Amino acid sequence: MVSVKLTAEEFFHGLLAAISLQTGVIVGEPTEVHRAFYRVLKELLKKDAVLDVDLFEVDYDPLYGQSGWFDRALTTAQRDAVLGFANPSYNKITIKYTKGESEDILNSTDARSEFQRLAGVFTGSLSAAAPRRGSL
Repeated sequence: MVSVKLTAEEFFHGLLAAISLQTGVIVGEPTEVHRAFYRVLKELLKKDAVLDVDLFEVDYDPLYGQSGWFDRALTTAQRDAVLGFANPSYNKITIKYTKGESEDILNSTDARSEFQRLAGVFTGSLSAAAPRRGSL
C-alpha cells in the first residue's frame, strides 16, 4: 500500500475535518484531549500506517501528558476561526468546518478512510474517558 505524505498541519486539519463529520464538538478535559491525540500519534507510528506525516515538530511529553505542538495547533485554529473554545481551558471545542469544507479537506488527501478511522480512535478515547469524568 502506498502511504500518503502530509505535513503535520495538513494532518491536523484532516483529523479535524474527519472529527467534524462525526461530531461537531470535542468534549473532554484538556488532559483527555491530549491523551486522545497521543493515541492517534501512536497509530501514525505503526509500520503499516497509511499516512506518512512529518512529525519532526510534533512533541508529546508522556510525563505530563501534554503536547505543546498540539496546544499551538489548537490555538492557531481558534485564531483562524476553525475552532471555538473558551480560554484558558478547552473542555468543549467546537469545530467550525462546514460539512462541505470537511468533505473537501478529506477528499483532497486521498486518505479519507484513514482519517475517518483516526477520528474514531480520537473520539473513542474521549468516550472511554467520559464515564470516569462523571464519577469524580
